[in-house]
Amino acid sequence: MDNTSIKENIRKIRKERKMTQEEMADMLGISITAYRDLERGGTSIMNGNVLRLAELLNTSTEEIVLGYRPIQMPGRKLEEMKAEYSARIESLEKENEYLRKLVKSLEETIATKTQIIEMLQK
Repeated sequence: MDNTSIKENIRKIRKERKMTQEEMADMLGISITAYRDLERGGTSIMNGNVLRLAELLNTSTEEIVLGYRPIQMPGRKLEEMKAEYSARIESLEKENEYLRKLVKSLEETIATKTQIIEMLQK
Protein backbone atom coordinates (compact mmCIF):
# COMPACT_ATOMS: atom_id res chain seq x y z
CA MET A 1 0.00 0.00 0.00
CA ASP A 2 1.52 3.33 -1.01
CA ASN A 3 1.36 6.66 0.81
CA THR A 4 -1.26 8.01 -1.64
CA SER A 5 -3.67 5.20 -0.83
CA ILE A 6 -3.19 5.78 2.90
CA LYS A 7 -4.04 9.45 2.46
CA GLU A 8 -7.15 8.55 0.47
CA ASN A 9 -8.17 6.15 3.24
CA ILE A 10 -7.70 8.88 5.86
CA ARG A 11 -9.85 11.28 3.86
CA LYS A 12 -12.55 8.62 3.35
CA ILE A 13 -12.66 7.66 7.04
CA ARG A 14 -12.66 11.32 8.13
CA LYS A 15 -15.63 12.02 5.87
CA GLU A 16 -17.45 8.89 7.11
CA ARG A 17 -17.00 10.23 10.64
CA LYS A 18 -18.39 13.59 9.43
CA MET A 19 -15.27 15.41 10.59
CA THR A 20 -13.82 18.49 8.94
CA GLN A 21 -10.20 19.02 8.03
CA GLU A 22 -10.14 21.81 10.62
CA GLU A 23 -11.28 19.40 13.35
CA MET A 24 -8.61 16.89 12.37
CA ALA A 25 -5.92 19.57 12.32
CA ASP A 26 -6.96 20.73 15.80
CA MET A 27 -6.94 17.19 17.18
CA LEU A 28 -3.50 16.53 15.66
CA GLY A 29 -2.19 19.84 16.92
CA ILE A 30 -1.18 21.03 13.46
CA SER A 31 -2.29 23.87 11.21
CA ILE A 32 -5.15 23.40 8.75
CA THR A 33 -2.62 23.97 5.95
CA ALA A 34 -0.41 21.17 7.27
CA TYR A 35 -3.41 18.84 7.50
CA ARG A 36 -4.58 19.69 3.98
CA ASP A 37 -1.05 18.98 2.72
CA LEU A 38 -1.22 15.62 4.47
CA GLU A 39 -4.49 14.67 2.73
CA ARG A 40 -3.28 16.00 -0.63
CA GLY A 41 -0.02 14.09 -0.44
CA GLY A 42 2.29 17.05 0.10
CA THR A 43 3.39 15.69 3.49
CA SER A 44 4.71 12.22 4.21
CA ILE A 45 2.86 10.20 6.85
CA MET A 46 5.09 8.62 9.47
CA ASN A 47 4.22 5.41 11.35
CA GLY A 48 3.58 7.28 14.59
CA ASN A 49 1.13 9.53 12.78
CA VAL A 50 -0.80 6.51 11.51
CA LEU A 51 -1.26 5.32 15.09
CA ARG A 52 -2.37 8.78 16.22
CA LEU A 53 -4.78 9.12 13.27
CA ALA A 54 -6.26 5.72 14.04
CA GLU A 55 -6.92 6.83 17.61
CA LEU A 56 -8.46 10.13 16.52
CA LEU A 57 -10.66 8.48 13.90
CA ASN A 58 -11.61 5.67 16.28
CA THR A 59 -10.45 2.99 13.86
CA SER A 60 -7.62 0.53 13.38
CA THR A 61 -4.29 1.18 11.74
CA GLU A 62 -5.19 -1.64 9.33
CA GLU A 63 -8.17 0.33 8.08
CA ILE A 64 -6.01 3.40 7.50
CA VAL A 65 -3.23 1.48 5.75
CA LEU A 66 -5.27 -1.20 3.94
CA GLY A 67 -8.55 0.63 3.44
CA TYR A 68 -10.61 -2.01 5.25
CA ARG A 69 -10.87 -3.70 8.63
CA PRO A 70 -9.59 -7.27 8.67
CA ILE A 71 -12.27 -9.84 9.48
CA GLN A 72 -12.40 -10.73 13.15
CA MET A 73 -13.54 -14.14 14.33
CA PRO A 74 -16.63 -13.47 16.44
CA GLY A 75 -16.54 -14.50 20.07
CA ARG A 76 -12.90 -15.57 20.09
CA LYS A 77 -10.14 -13.43 21.44
CA LEU A 78 -6.56 -13.79 20.34
CA GLU A 79 -5.42 -14.72 23.84
CA GLU A 80 -8.00 -17.53 24.00
CA MET A 81 -6.82 -18.85 20.65
CA LYS A 82 -3.16 -18.70 21.74
CA ALA A 83 -3.98 -20.63 24.93
CA GLU A 84 -5.92 -23.25 22.98
CA TYR A 85 -3.15 -23.75 20.42
CA SER A 86 -0.45 -23.76 23.11
CA ALA A 87 -2.28 -26.53 24.95
CA ARG A 88 -2.70 -28.48 21.70
CA ILE A 89 0.99 -28.06 20.83
CA GLU A 90 1.99 -29.26 24.30
CA SER A 91 -0.26 -32.30 23.92
CA LEU A 92 1.22 -33.13 20.50
CA GLU A 93 4.77 -32.73 21.84
CA LYS A 94 4.00 -35.26 24.60
CA GLU A 95 2.47 -37.66 22.10
CA ASN A 96 5.48 -37.22 19.83
CA GLU A 97 7.86 -38.03 22.71
CA TYR A 98 5.85 -41.17 23.54
CA LEU A 99 5.99 -42.28 19.90
CA ARG A 100 9.77 -41.69 19.73
CA LYS A 101 10.23 -43.93 22.78
CA LEU A 102 7.97 -46.58 21.25
CA VAL A 103 9.93 -46.54 17.97
CA LYS A 104 13.22 -46.82 19.87
CA SER A 105 11.86 -49.77 21.85
CA LEU A 106 10.67 -51.49 18.69
CA GLU A 107 14.04 -50.90 17.00
CA GLU A 108 15.77 -52.50 19.99
CA THR A 109 13.38 -55.47 19.81
CA ILE A 110 14.11 -55.91 16.10
CA ALA A 111 17.87 -55.71 16.73
CA THR A 112 17.60 -58.37 19.45
CA LYS A 113 15.53 -60.68 17.23
CA THR A 114 17.97 -60.16 14.37
CA GLN A 115 20.85 -61.25 16.65
CA ILE A 116 18.89 -64.33 17.76
CA ILE A 117 18.16 -65.28 14.16
CA GLU A 118 21.84 -64.87 13.23
CA MET A 119 22.88 -67.08 16.15
CA LEU A 120 20.35 -69.76 15.21
CA GLN A 121 21.54 -69.79 11.62
CA LYS A 122 25.11 -70.61 12.68
